Amino acid sequence: MDYINIILLGIIQGLTEFLPVSSSGHLILAPILFDFKDQGLAMDAILHLGTLLAIIIYFREDLTRLINALFHRDNDPDYHRLAWHIGWASFPAGLIGLFWGDSIEQELRSPNFVAWNLLLWSFVFFAAERFSTQKKMAKTSIERMTLGKVFFIGFAQAIALLPGTSRSGITISGGLLANLSPTSAARFSFLLGTPIILSAGIYKSLYFLTSPIDSESLSALQLGIGLLVSFSIGYLSIKLLLGIVSRLGLMPFIIYRIVLAMSILTAL
Repeated sequence: MDYINIILLGIIQGLTEFLPVSSSGHLILAPILFDFKDQGLAMDAILHLGTLLAIIIYFREDLTRLINALFHRDNDPDYHRLAWHIGWASFPAGLIGLFWGDSIEQELRSPNFVAWNLLLWSFVFFAAERFSTQKKMAKTSIERMTLGKVFFIGFAQAIALLPGTSRSGITISGGLLANLSPTSAARFSFLLGTPIILSAGIYKSLYFLTSPIDSESLSALQLGIGLLVSFSIGYLSIKLLLGIVSRLGLMPFIIYRIVLAMSILTAL
């Protein structure tokens, strides 16, 4: 794999990990659309680690406060509750990923599946946004959500294991359906994504370290470039998504997903 391809993959991962367009789907489609070899799970791991660093650094104050509040409830009860919300909401995706993650990763890496999933969930995102816009009730804060709403968003995140769905898109939509404001839904989506992205990065890194084929095909410099590019673009994408969602909602991403899906299905 040459350096241009690695940079391109880093840009794709950095943009699509946080934007509601499906990072896994784009990483599967990239080798086909740009006519280069599938990067494999080892490079996937490095790219995911780059975006993990981006989210940790961007939300470092929130994450530090959450960790402190988890062990010192009386000092910060709202963040203590939020920390438990993130833990409970991470449980469904973690459990499904543990038992069926490999099968999903290996069996559903087809352009046809990605395209239909992009299309299907675009309409769900649209319905969630319409629901949120039309509902006139006062919005719930992420610290005050009921456990039922927390698990609802958690199960939505589990669906994002399917390529083409988008973890950020479906958790933001779940938040909108749970009566969060667009900004609060996006913020909770990012915080919720941290343990999942961390777990995926660790798992794929272990795969990389125990895979002699992938280990021999990638140099330290190639891995470093992929990490740096995905981190840099990922950090910028977080700022971009928060700005777009607060002003325009999910509609720009819905349009992009539909156009991409139809283009793929037409080309197949």
